[in-house]
Amino acid sequence: MTRSASPVRALLLLALMFLSPALLAEDQPTEDQSSAAAEPSEESLWEMRVAAFARYGSSYPASEDTQFNFIPLPFPVYRGRFLRLGGDAEQPIQGRLFRRDRVRLGIDFDLRFGADSDEIDARTGMPDLDFMLEAGPELELQFTDGHLAGGDLFLALQLRAAFSFDGLDPTYRGLVFNPELRYVKKLWQPRQQLRVRLKPTFANSEYMNYFYGVEPQFANPLRPAFDAKAGYLGTDLSVAIRQPITKNFEIWTGLRFGFHQGAKNDDSPLYTQDVTPSVYAAFLYKFWESKKKVPVED
Repeated sequence: MTRSASPVRALLLLALMFLSPALLAEDQPTEDQSSAAAEPSEESLWEMRVAAFARYGSSYPASEDTQFNFIPLPFPVYRGRFLRLGGDAEQPIQGRLFRRDRVRLGIDFDLRFGADSDEIDARTGMPDLDFMLEAGPELELQFTDGHLAGGDLFLALQLRAAFSFDGLDPTYRGLVFNPELRYVKKLWQPRQQLRVRLKPTFANSEYMNYFYGVEPQFANPLRPAFDAKAGYLGTDLSVAIRQPITKNFEIWTGLRFGFHQGAKNDDSPLYTQDVTPSVYAAFLYKFWESKKKVPVED
């Protein structure tokens, strides 16, 4: 079993080189920062975009094996009163049930890419990991309003049910709970943004077994049978930047590190690495927008 995290040093260096201009930005307004005040006060209710999403990282949580995922697709944007679709590349689907002042109650969604088990040393001969959709309620509390190093701090409490999809056939995979700290700061240019997220994950035994359980028929001398337990899965730390290139074209780039030390199932034969770095990017080009406008929301 390999627990080495050698890629982490290189990715940390890359993160510092890439993000240092944003992290070292002074709170005092500059000519570029003052232009952020010129951001539009309204956005289109509907937009149509062409998007491409790319990710390189671990095949599943606490896996030493990595994979590359790339998805090009049309990407609709809808900014409704109760449903927000596509406006945020990190959270492309958001439902809203209630919002007032600094409190928001909504529906949170998360996605996990599938993986071919025969391309993962620890899972060879086991069933593939299918594409997974997670959905459930989210309570978001805003602690600061531009007064924490020029940014906003949020606490989001998320409880989601997970479903894997073999084609269009969904299978229930358990429950996930995330208390997430989220820091958002506007940078120098209009629509340019820095986002930092710290997200511990806790899950029930059914969810844990999907990633770490080994049924007796798939056991071998190097991979004994294992029944996963409910509890702590790990903590994700991510840093992302939204960079507008033109009025209609923008790029999101980010780095994410999964820290799994102390995880409840770190004795599973499918748990093979303590720290799992990944990089991701989203490219979005807007080619149509509706004439109807809605107010811009932070």
